[in-house]
Amino acid sequence: MAQANSTARSGLPPSDGVTVAALVLLGTRFVQGFIFWGGASRRLVYDYHDIAGVDQAVKMDFDAAGFVAAKLTHALPGALWVQAPLEWTLRHPDLILASVWLWTLAELGVGLGLMFGLATRLAAFTSIWLNVALMVIFGWMGSTCLDEWTMAVSGVAMSCAVFLAGSGAWSLDERFVGPTRWARRNAWTNWIFSGPLPTETLRKLGLGLGLACVLFTVVTYQILFGAVVSPLHSRVNFHRHSIALSVPAVGADGAVRFEAYVDSGPDTGAAYIVAARLIDGTGHVAAQWDGAALAALPAASIQNAYPYVWASRFKTEAIGFSGQTGARAIITLPSPAARPVAAGAGYTLLLEAIDGSKWRTRAPGG
Repeated sequence: MAQANSTARSGLPPSDGVTVAALVLLGTRFVQGFIFWGGASRRLVYDYHDIAGVDQAVKMDFDAAGFVAAKLTHALPGALWVQAPLEWTLRHPDLILASVWLWTLAELGVGLGLMFGLATRLAAFTSIWLNVALMVIFGWMGSTCLDEWTMAVSGVAMSCAVFLAGSGAWSLDERFVGPTRWARRNAWTNWIFSGPLPTETLRKLGLGLGLACVLFTVVTYQILFGAVVSPLHSRVNFHRHSIALSVPAVGADGAVRFEAYVDSGPDTGAAYIVAARLIDGTGHVAAQWDGAALAALPAASIQNAYPYVWASRFKTEAIGFSGQTGARAIITLPSPAARPVAAGAGYTLLLEAIDGSKWRTRAPGG
């Protein structure tokens, strides 16, 4: 009776209501598909360079500075729950390349499927989880308007809506799959392609996915930006760089060895270090290095965790050295010839950036 009343109020039986919803969401389906198609096509179609007379896609070339996995090293400091697997992946070149290709082909398939309405529900379901993965890895980033978070929550909501409605009349599903005897005999094909779903199932799914979208939005906003039940305070700062420094070790030759990790800041720039000082336990400067001395560091003095040409790295500049967001390296500063540094513990290392930012570490008891 309730279903009959609902039909009477809308003027449409449930299956027709879903068809109308699919038509209403035609633009949404195309936009979400084009976003994924755009990501894949920018790597596979539009950006090539010549290698030994053969055109190679720059973003898919592991040995090119524009290799797409550079985004993973930028995102690593703020990734949710998957930092250890990401770090492990980034230390295995073959796995990096396989992951990039798998992600790219998934984006390509989802993009084409949504734009043309082919295997629409499968494409939409995959799109939901691709957007969840984007949130987990990149959601904290965004130097202007919480860019990656906004993209991910919007993508999840859009994909859920398309999954529920299917693709409707304007789709390859409806043109080539729906009319076939095979599709009519097997109701499960509606879950992969399009077509009507059981009314009660659709109602429960609609409520469940709606609630999931609400929770996904609110919970990730609170975790990443702390702005639901408290003032805005980002879990990882994406506006200003920070460098975590390990306890400095001073060798017998007076060389100072430490690990540095750019663990926050915008991925669009780098932290530029133009001075370094080693301070002893009494507060006196035991050694210092200016921009010229830091710029003169030999390549062997900076051992990057990710030495690939495309990865976030520390490197020398015209004055000092720099580190992009996600860069991690063991750096060795030579003992000043005029005043060798005595080996031992209790030292504080201080780095100063060109913009006046300072980062320090202190040995236990120092």
